[in-house]
Amino acid sequence: MPFKSQVLFGWLLALFWMSWGMAALAPHLDKNLAGQGIAAFDGKQVVVEGILQGRPLMKAEGQRFELQVEQVYSNGTTFAVDGVLLVTIAKGQGPWLSGDRIRCPAKVHLPRLLGLPGEFDYRRYLALRGVQATAWVHEADSIVLMRGAAVTSWHRWIDALALRSQEFIRKNVPDPDQRGIVLALATGGQQEVSPAITTAYSRAGVSHILSVSGFHVGVVVAVWVLCLRWLMLRWEWLALRIDVRRTALLSALPLMLLYLVFTGGAPATARSVLMLSAVVLAIWSEREIDSLDALQLAAFCLLVADPGVLFDLSFQLSFLALWGLLVLTPLLVAPFDRFIVRGWQRTLLLLCAASIATVLSTMAPVLDSFHQVSFSGILANLVIVPLLGYGATVLATAALPLQFWLPSVAAFLLKVSGWLVLVSNGFIFWISRLPVLHSFNVGPVDLLATVVLLGLLSFIRSGRSKAVAVSLLVIGLMLVHLWPDAAPDGNMRIAFLGVGQGDATLIKLADGRTLLVDGGGYLLDSNKDFGERYLVPALHRLKVKQIDLMVLTHPHPDHLGGLPAVAEQFRVREFWQGESVGSNDNYQRLIGALNNQHTTLRIVKKGDRVQFGKELVLSVVAPQAVAGGEGGDNDDSLVLHLQQSSFSTLLMGDAGFPVEDMLLRDGVGEITLLKVGHHGSRYASSEQFLARVKPRVAVISVGAGNTFGLPTEETINRIKQQGTELYRTDQQGTIQVETNGIGFTVAPLKTEPALLATVRHFVCNILF
Repeated sequence: MPFKSQVLFGWLLALFWMSWGMAALAPHLDKNLAGQGIAAFDGKQVVVEGILQGRPLMKAEGQRFELQVEQVYSNGTTFAVDGVLLVTIAKGQGPWLSGDRIRCPAKVHLPRLLGLPGEFDYRRYLALRGVQATAWVHEADSIVLMRGAAVTSWHRWIDALALRSQEFIRKNVPDPDQRGIVLALATGGQQEVSPAITTAYSRAGVSHILSVSGFHVGVVVAVWVLCLRWLMLRWEWLALRIDVRRTALLSALPLMLLYLVFTGGAPATARSVLMLSAVVLAIWSEREIDSLDALQLAAFCLLVADPGVLFDLSFQLSFLALWGLLVLTPLLVAPFDRFIVRGWQRTLLLLCAASIATVLSTMAPVLDSFHQVSFSGILANLVIVPLLGYGATVLATAALPLQFWLPSVAAFLLKVSGWLVLVSNGFIFWISRLPVLHSFNVGPVDLLATVVLLGLLSFIRSGRSKAVAVSLLVIGLMLVHLWPDAAPDGNMRIAFLGVGQGDATLIKLADGRTLLVDGGGYLLDSNKDFGERYLVPALHRLKVKQIDLMVLTHPHPDHLGGLPAVAEQFRVREFWQGESVGSNDNYQRLIGALNNQHTTLRIVKKGDRVQFGKELVLSVVAPQAVAGGEGGDNDDSLVLHLQQSSFSTLLMGDAGFPVEDMLLRDGVGEITLLKVGHHGSRYASSEQFLARVKPRVAVISVGAGNTFGLPTEETINRIKQQGTELYRTDQQGTIQVETNGIGFTVAPLKTEPALLATVRHFVCNILF
C-alpha cells in the first residue's frame, strides 16, 4: 500500500472513483440536445429507420423498444442521424427482435419537465439510459421490417427463446391475473401484471417478489445445484472420479449468466449473479467467503460498467435490501438467541427478522419514490415466499426448458404455478387492506442517512464507537425533520403551478392559510393519477400542511384531475364549486374523499365572498347563471377576484368573451394580476376587457407543444399591446407572485435540490 494511513488511502480511492463516475456520466446528462441527432426532429412527424436495441417489451395493448436511429425521412429528404429513440406502440405487437432493422412513421418528442417542485426528471432518467428522445406509433401494422437480424448476436437468440417461452406461458395460463405474475416470475417481464395486482402487492409490502432479483436467482441456482448433485451421486463411476460438490457449483456459473440475459438483465438480477458468481468461485477455490465483500464487488462491477445505474431505483432497492439483510438481521436476532436456538422457531425468527431488516433498509427510497411503505410485508412474506418464491418460480422456470421435449409436463407445471399464484393473489388482496405508512417528507437526505447508518454498522468494529456514531446520526436526522417551519412573514404568495395543459393555482395567504384553485389533470383517460404523480408531491415540496379552501372552477378533466388525490392526502377544511357539477368517476372520488373527512361543501355563485383577516377578500364574480347543464362548459367556470389592500387578482378559469362582457357590464375595475382565461385561447382576453382591467402582469397556464395551439398569437399580441408583462407556465414552469398588498414581485419558482436545502436548513437553523 503506497500510504501508511488506511483512512487517507480510502478517502483518496473514493475521491478517484467518484470523479471518474461523474466524468463518465457527463456525456449522458448534456442538456443541449435540441439540435443534435434524432432530438433535432422534436415535435415533428417523420419516418425513422434503425436497429432495435435489446428485447421489445410487451404491454397490455402495445409494445415498447429502443431504436438506434440511422436515418430519418422528413418532407421528402433523407437525413443520416444517430441517437437512441424510445418507441412506444399504442396498439398491436410485432415479431421483431433485437438486431432487426425496421422503418416506421413516428412523432418525435423530447421529454420536458412541467416545472413543478419535486417533479421526477424523466429526461434525465432517459439520458442515463442513453435515450435522446421518445416517439409514439399508433399501430404496429405501420412498422416495416426492412431486414431481420441486420446485427446478429447470441443475445438475439436468447431474446427469441424468451419471447417463445412467453407465448407458451400465455397459451397454457389463460387467466390474465395468473398469467401476468407467472410471466414475471419466469421471464422477468412485469408488463402484463394488472395495475390492481401491482397496487395490492405494493400495499402488502411484497412487490419485490414480482421482479426477478437475488432471491429468484438463489432459488433457481440452489434447486439446480441440488438436483445435479443428486443425479451425479447416483452415478458411482462419476462420483468416484470428480468432486461432485465443486463440479455442481461450478456448473451454476453458465446457468446464472443465461438466466440473467433470459430475464432481461435487470440491475437487481445482475447484482445477484455477480455476487453468487463470486461466492461460487470462492467455494470452488476453497477461499474464505465474506458476504459484504461480495456485495461490494457486485456494486463495483456494475458501476464500472455503467455509472448511471447508481440512479436506478431497482439498483438502489436491491443493494440496500441485501445490505440491510446482511447487517440488520443478526442485530434483530441477537436478543432472542438465548431463547430460540434451533428448529422451526429459529427458521420463523430468521424469516421475520429478514423481513423487518429489508423494510427498514429500503424505507427511505420507497417513501421517496412511492410515498408509502407497508409493514404488513413482515407477515405477507411468511406466506408469499413459499408460494411464489419456492413454489411458482421453481415450477415455472423448470417448465420453460421442458416445453421443447415434454410439452405436456411443462403445461402441467405452468398450471400448478398458476394455481399457486391464484392462492397468493387471494391472500394479498386480503392483507393489502391493512393500513400503510404514508409520507411525503422523506427525501435524498434520508437515503443518505440510511447508507451512512448501514456503513457505520458494517465497518466500525468498536461497539462503543458504533453506538455513539449511530446515536448522533439518528438525533441529527430527527432534528432535521422535527425542526418547525418558519412563521408567516405577512406576505401573500400565489403560485401558478406548471401542470401542463391544465390549471392549478396555490395561494398562501399572509396569515399562513392555504387556498388551492383547481388541480390540473390529464385531458384523456390514461389510467394514471395526475394528483398522485405530480400535484401531491409538489404541494408537499411547497410545505403545504392542509388546504383551508379548495376550489373547483368547473369539472373539466384538466382542472379536476389532480384534486381527488389531494383530498385523500391532505386535510381540506372547505370546498367550493359552481352549480355546474361533474358526473365522472374522478369527480365522485373527489366528493367521496371530501365527505370522508367531513369537509364543508358549498355551491357558490356570483356575489358570494369570504373575508380573510382585515384586508383580504375573495369574491366570486362569475358566472351569473349556468347554461351548460351537468358538466357545464368553459363559460360556467367560477371566476374569482382576490383583493389584498391595493393588490388585486382575477382568476378567470376557462371563461371566455361572454363572461368578460358580463364583467364589463358589472363595472369591473383595474387589477394587478390576471390569470388569463382558457389557457390563452383566441376566445378569451378581448381588447375591450384588457383595456378595462389594465393588468400589470398576466399569467397563462398552458402545456408545452399542446395540440390545441395554445396560447394563440392573437391573444398574446392583445396582452402585449396593453404593456402587460406576460408569463407562461409552458416556458417558465411554476410562476410565483409575492406581495405585501402594495408592492409585488413575479418570477419563475426556483426550488433547491432537496439534499442541498436540507443541509442549508440544518447548518443555518440548527448549528447557528
